[in-house]
Amino acid sequence: MNKMNFKKYLGEGLLIVFSVLFALFINKTYEDARTNRYKNNAIKQIKAELLDNQKILIDWMADHNAILENLKNLIESKNDSIQLLAKNKRYLPIQVILNNKNLMDKPLSNSAWSSAQSIGIISEFDFKTLQRISETYELQQLIMETSIEKIAERLFLKSHDIENTKDILIELGLRFQNLQGQEYRLKQLYKETIKILE
Repeated sequence: MNKMNFKKYLGEGLLIVFSVLFALFINKTYEDARTNRYKNNAIKQIKAELLDNQKILIDWMADHNAILENLKNLIESKNDSIQLLAKNKRYLPIQVILNNKNLMDKPLSNSAWSSAQSIGIISEFDFKTLQRISETYELQQLIMETSIEKIAERLFLKSHDIENTKDILIELGLRFQNLQGQEYRLKQLYKETIKILE
């Protein structure tokens, strides 16, 4: 009779162990599927954001190229019309310097990337993808928070320094050339990152 009870208990024990293992397997499969959905959604959102940013950057580049050409013309100008205009107004005419363009009409977004970071889903990305996305957003942040900010700062802080107009224009030209190089690199990064996310 002990052998019968032993077999019965062994069978019940194995059934319990199997049930627990099966429940853990189902739970793990569900968690993996959910994590994969979050990861795919994050990638989709980041890709859409980068595509939007790419379009914004192309507009920026056109405006910044026009501003840089205008700066070159103002620097090379023999008639010093900008200096005369500055003396009459008692400040540097920023819109003339910027060729009636804006430094940026619309900012580049990073909300999808920030959201992916905050929920921790980026830990599921492979290293190459994560590295490329990080590099792209870091350069984007550098351009917006340093390069463009420094240009704006120089424009507004030096707008009343009409005695050194030529020097200010040269400095702005150099800053725009630097910005232009960063924008070309960011354009390339957008292209490469979007390709990786496909």
